Amino acid sequence: MEVEESFGITIPDGRACQMRTVGDLYSFILEETRDQTRVPESCLTAATFYALRRRLASHVDAGKSLRPRSDVDASLPRLKRQWLWARLAHEMDLRFPRLRRPSWVVLLGCITSAMTAFPAYVFFAPTTGPTLAVFLALLALALTAAVITLATVPLALMPADSFRTFRGLVTQLVTLNYATLSERYESWNPTDVWNVLQLIIVEQLGVKKEDVTPDANFVYDLGCD
Repeated sequence: MEVEESFGITIPDGRACQMRTVGDLYSFILEETRDQTRVPESCLTAATFYALRRRLASHVDAGKSLRPRSDVDASLPRLKRQWLWARLAHEMDLRFPRLRRPSWVVLLGCITSAMTAFPAYVFFAPTTGPTLAVFLALLALALTAAVITLATVPLALMPADSFRTFRGLVTQLVTLNYATLSERYESWNPTDVWNVLQLIIVEQLGVKKEDVTPDANFVYDLGCD
């Protein structure tokens, strides 16, 4: 689904079942986008960075002085970061990567959910039996986690490790919006397609970039169920 969204294509279920390696998927993408491939007239990442910086300059004082190595967390004010994130996505007409909650919030949420599930099991086990008690405890855990997730939405302010700098953020933007940006800047080529496909697989499957090769099997090499 992420590949379809990023490259603006549709992968039929029957064809998807035949794609056993990364190379199979890469070849399909090139086949589906062959009419769009052209010699790039501009560097896609550079064009995206300058567009992002221009937008930021109208919202934050430090926007004009941003560099690819600038730190996202240090450059964007936290008080209005969620608003600014949504505003940039709207103005640039792009999908932005999600901001994340601080690690301590995630840890506290896990501990709180577990502390809710255990008493629920102890309470229900004597009357319902262990099987149903486990189910009710898991239900209590899921409900608690859902409530905590909703309650901590305002705390989702932190950039992920993959986009702590603006260079990383631009890379994520290109990965998430390759079709849109390539048409916008007339820069669609096989090398960029491969680089973006690699990043999508790394992000979605949690594997190392060097493991994503054309011969890598999705199931046996990359652990995709």
